[in-house]
Amino acid sequence: MKRTIIALCVSLAGMAAAVAPASAEQADSPQVASRNVPDTLDQPAARSSLASRSMLSALATAGERIVAVGVRGHIVYSDDRGQSWQQASVPVSVTLTGVCFADAQTGWAVGHRGVILKTVDGGQNWSKQFDGLRAATAIVQARELENPERVHDARRLESEGADKPFLDVQCLDRQQVVAVGAFGLGFATRDGGNSWTPSLALLDGTEQRHVNVARLLDGKLYLAGELGMLLRLGSDLQQLESLGEPYAGSFFGLVVSRQGSLLAFGLRGNLFRSTDAGASWQQVELASSQSLTAGVNLSDGGILLVDESGAGWLSLDDGQSFKSVKPTAQFPFAGLLATAEGGGVAVGVNGISFFEPGALR
Repeated sequence: MKRTIIALCVSLAGMAAAVAPASAEQADSPQVASRNVPDTLDQPAARSSLASRSMLSALATAGERIVAVGVRGHIVYSDDRGQSWQQASVPVSVTLTGVCFADAQTGWAVGHRGVILKTVDGGQNWSKQFDGLRAATAIVQARELENPERVHDARRLESEGADKPFLDVQCLDRQQVVAVGAFGLGFATRDGGNSWTPSLALLDGTEQRHVNVARLLDGKLYLAGELGMLLRLGSDLQQLESLGEPYAGSFFGLVVSRQGSLLAFGLRGNLFRSTDAGASWQQVELASSQSLTAGVNLSDGGILLVDESGAGWLSLDDGQSFKSVKPTAQFPFAGLLATAEGGGVAVGVNGISFFEPGALR
């Protein structure tokens, strides 16, 4: 049985399940797509003057441009530090959950129904490279080569259709990109997205737990997800190591600090720090029980986290302690980006908010 987090997951963190519009859930359903309505995998995102105020789940920089992704295939971009926004041309209308850029022009976005999109013009126009139907077929083919006795499990994915989301995407360079998601889903490209290869090691090693986030440190991917899962994965997607499970709840985010520390955070304000590449973890006390949903390194060396209530949490000592800070507008947040001026841009259920540099001291 599919878990509720899949049906409603709008952000990389499961927190967005509580605030995602019901229509977004319905629009992403392959069952709905079969009832004589346009398939969300083929239906372009509708133009809307309110796109930048709708539920947005993740954002990234493309050079000096800010690009944010969200429900109904909405992708918006700003060239004036978030003061005004334009809507991109997107060929799908599924909820998008993650975005990354390898340079100012080349980027990828991922989302529900196994969608992977690519842009080569800084986020103004996007094309579909991959979806859940092709993902299931690729897993079947990989099983047939590696372990034919388990092909029947993979064929079940084909029968279920394109119903499993990617939840995060990590750009390694212009040619290498990794996408991770529900039930241990993991795919990589080494040719700029012309082909995508599944990671059976991740699929098997997660025990079908959702992978919510991927971050790069010293050439390896650090992953966090359901039920306290913390993993390290080689860039070839084959060598998977467990980094322990410091608590039983889900992790929604990871930050790799400039000093090389790892911060993993999730449900009910649970926050853990590692200074030895994940070999051991120490809990960091936070004066909140709100679920932590996103985090970034600030340009001045600080670390900023946000939570499902719309509050911010600032550390000036490499993640050893945090204090509360306030955004310009407070609502549940799902994504966060640092600005060159020392502030932050957050996205969530009401679109976009800001952490002014003066508030982060």
